[in-house]
This record gives sequence, structure tokens and C-alpha cells, in this order.
Amino acid sequence: RHGSLSRVALAFFLGAAQVDAAALGAWRLDNYTFDKTLQIPDHTFLVKFDKAYPYGEKEDEFKVLCTLAYTVPRFFIAEIPVQEYGDRENDDLRERFKVAHEEFPAYFLFNSQNKQGLRFEGAVKVDELTLWLRQNGIKMSSVGTIAELDEIVQNFLQNGFADEHIAAARGLAESQYAADRKAPMYVKIMEKVKEKGKSYVAAEAARIAKILAGKVTEEKRNELGDKAKVLNVFGAEGEL
Repeated sequence: RHGSLSRVALAFFLGAAQVDAAALGAWRLDNYTFDKTLQIPDHTFLVKFDKAYPYGEKEDEFKVLCTLAYTVPRFFIAEIPVQEYGDRENDDLRERFKVAHEEFPAYFLFNSQNKQGLRFEGAVKVDELTLWLRQNGIKMSSVGTIAELDEIVQNFLQNGFADEHIAAARGLAESQYAADRKAPMYVKIMEKVKEKGKSYVAAEAARIAKILAGKVTEEKRNELGDKAKVLNVFGAEGEL
């Protein structure tokens, strides 16, 4: 039964993908399709309630979030455009979830554990949204990092800096992510943390910030920027 429902879900997605959406990668829902969508089994949805034609920094953050989500299995991002005037389309959904117009955009997570919707209460920033999603079991990458290696890092930090996790990271860095310069950074930082302790992360982050504050080549700036992103993963223990 779930197999047939999954095929229905895929067909629905393909149809929804053709609908004009404000952000690539986001489903556009309304008061006809919202509840039907949430009935798709074994899937999780992050739904954004917003004004009909959003723009600005918060919308830019949403668009970046959508690009990070497309690789996560059984997870989709959707948006509900709410009209404040005229026909007031989808305003009934806004009222149902107790969202004031001045609170737009408002995010809710829906899955088997949160059937009534879990509301995001943080700042509308990609980093904060991805952190919150990881805390709720969604294996989102941080901005510019590698999801599989992020997960290994969390296991490494939570299990006494075990060598098996360093070996697992090295295996991915030398195979699946051999072309990504960030991958070996994970391994090197794990080895340093095992040698010097968790304090290495903060010390190295401070060192990089100091270098970036000075004059460096564009290539070096990009390289150090990548390392800073990976270090942030080590500074976020317990988020996955």
C-alpha cells in the first residue's frame, strides 16, 4: 500500500513542480492542497506561510534553504502565499495556525511526530533554520558543508572521538568526495580534535578569522572560508 501511495506522492510532486512557485525547489500549496499533501505517508514537510509576493533578505534566505533541501530524502519545502486583501486567498490557513500578518514568514514542520505542526521560533536565517531542522531529525547540510560528513562529525563528538569515525570520514573524503576540497578538512580537524581536545575548534576558528581580517588572496580567502564552515560543524555538537 505504501508503494502505491509513494507513486501517488511522486506524481503529485511532478504536477506540483509545474506550478509557478516563488522559489525553485518549493511546492506551492493552498487551502485545497495543504491537508492532502500532509497525508502523503513517510514524508516530512517544512511549510512557509508568507505574503503573496515575498521579497527581500528573508525570501533570499528561503531560496537558499530550498537549494540545500533537495538532496534530503522524503523531505520537501513548501510555501503558502496568503493574500491580505481582495479574495484573501489562504487566509483561513493563516488563521488556523494563528499566524499574524506581521509575523510573516512563519515556518512549520510537519511529520509523524508533529502532525499539528511544530513552529520555528528563531531568526529567519539559513544557518538557524538548518540547525533547527537537524535538531528535529532532518539531515540538512549546513550552508556549504557535506551532509554525510556533518553526521559523522556529530557521532565523533558524541562518542569520545573514536578512531572509527575518523576512518569513516577518511573513506568518504578519499572516494565519494575526493573532488571536494572541504572533505579532507573534516579528517584533519577530527585528528586535531582527538589530539588537542575540543578547544582546538575555537582556537582555530579565531586564527582563521584573524587571517581573513587582513590582506589575503582571493583563492586563500575562499579556502579559509571553506575551513571556517567546516569548523562550524564541529562547534554544533548534538544538532543532528
